[in-house]
Amino acid sequence: MQQYTLGRALQAGDTLGIVAPSAPLDETRFQAGLSFLHSLGLRTRCGRSVQERWGYLAGTDDVRAQDINEFFADPAIDGILCMRGGYGAARLLPLLDFDDIARHPKLFIGFSDITALRTALRQRSHLATIHGAMLTGLGGKATRYTYEQFAEGLANPAMAGPVRMPRGHHLETLVEGVVQGILAGGNMMLISSLIGTPYELDGQGQILFLEEIGEEAYSIDRMLCQFEQSGLIDRIAGLAFGEFTRCHPVKPAEGEWTVREVIGQYVRRWGKPAIWGLPYGHDRHNGWLPLGMPAHLIAGKEDASLVLG
Repeated sequence: MQQYTLGRALQAGDTLGIVAPSAPLDETRFQAGLSFLHSLGLRTRCGRSVQERWGYLAGTDDVRAQDINEFFADPAIDGILCMRGGYGAARLLPLLDFDDIARHPKLFIGFSDITALRTALRQRSHLATIHGAMLTGLGGKATRYTYEQFAEGLANPAMAGPVRMPRGHHLETLVEGVVQGILAGGNMMLISSLIGTPYELDGQGQILFLEEIGEEAYSIDRMLCQFEQSGLIDRIAGLAFGEFTRCHPVKPAEGEWTVREVIGQYVRRWGKPAIWGLPYGHDRHNGWLPLGMPAHLIAGKEDASLVLG
């Protein structure tokens, strides 16, 4: 099993670098997010991209990529947190210095559009990264679970043990089975967009984690079909589904399938162990999930679990 390096734990007095690889600043939630980080005793330093705007992006591609390269290389920066998602992270991949990043492993935290960066960093720099709340999410209407997960994850990045669920939530089995493998994946649209590029997800023997927001069932169907026909599903060992937020028809039609029904059709055909209901994605509950680290997926007839480490 391929091994990846996870950045060290952070503690009070450490400096978290803030980068904006995708969409530009949301000032209100930005300040509230910084206040939360400072309440944990962390120092923060913002990259140039945080205060810039270039169309619908937080600065030019060169500026946004330079922030990431410089923060990995800078010994005064102890970890890196993305400001927000949106669009634009994939544009940075040819501009990143993956060899230098590999020489300076650090916690790298983000999700959604940041899936493109996380995937490339794992495969090119052998770096385990974190699906976790971003700065503007921490400054928004996150739940107590999300804040606790983030604080605990900084202190214990590997989060070894069974995934802790929010109160009232539980995992469900879609396809029975037990499998071990490296966790990989993230936002479906980003994984789909990387297929056919030099940065596409390899997936060999891995547990594929998937989440999405704002896509109707037919769009989810299209991406699952692409995963299947591109050979990705042949390579993976199992599937773990997170939050599918606002993934319902704008104008429902009689007899239209739900996202859950579409996913069920595909995973039953694939026959690989699959679970549903992980608290990771675009909902108010958004936990800390180390990708690039080993996990044990248990999809039983009566219950299901995902054990990290």
